[in-house]
Amino acid sequence: MAGAQELDYAAEGEKLLALVGLQGAGAPERYAPANPIWKHPETGALLYVGNAGIASDARALAQLGIARVVYCQEADGKCHFEKDPSFVYLKFPIGLWRRERALAGAPSDAAVLAYFAPLFGFVSEQLGAGRAVLIHCLAGAHRAGTAGVASLMHLCDLDARTAVRIAQTARPAINPIGSFPELLGLLDRARANAKADAAGGGGPSAR
Repeated sequence: MAGAQELDYAAEGEKLLALVGLQGAGAPERYAPANPIWKHPETGALLYVGNAGIASDARALAQLGIARVVYCQEADGKCHFEKDPSFVYLKFPIGLWRRERALAGAPSDAAVLAYFAPLFGFVSEQLGAGRAVLIHCLAGAHRAGTAGVASLMHLCDLDARTAVRIAQTARPAINPIGSFPELLGLLDRARANAKADAAGGGGPSAR
């Protein structure tokens, strides 16, 4: 609903970290630092969803071959290696999506697709070039999880429900909460209408 109160996604991430003691040894696999959710069929490059811990660990990132990062946090984190020329970041604060002017109220399909275009472009380009990508937030569950689900929708031409199931199989911590199901629903609608238009079949009138 347009009037729904936005959750504090940073606080929700903190709850998960406190619950499982993510920084300690033996953290449940559900809350692993990062999990691959997609492998490029030609380059073999992996798309990961993970947490702020691994995003701040240069050695761990190097072990996974990650130097391309989608940063989904806001003021609750930072791009740790932003000044390192070997790293490339995309800042995508998805938790603030309702504050985007074009997405306020009843966003059009074009506005939704334009909102996700930087994410999809970055992920597709880097993976296509054989570079692993990490999408991360604090816990790698809500914000990064939703961005990961959206990326699967784009990369694999999936509907939101199927993409969520696949993403959660790869990383059980992924859990689009709050207004994120609504955002994924908007993306679902926009993609379906775009495909109908491309096929010449039109689609729902509310664009």
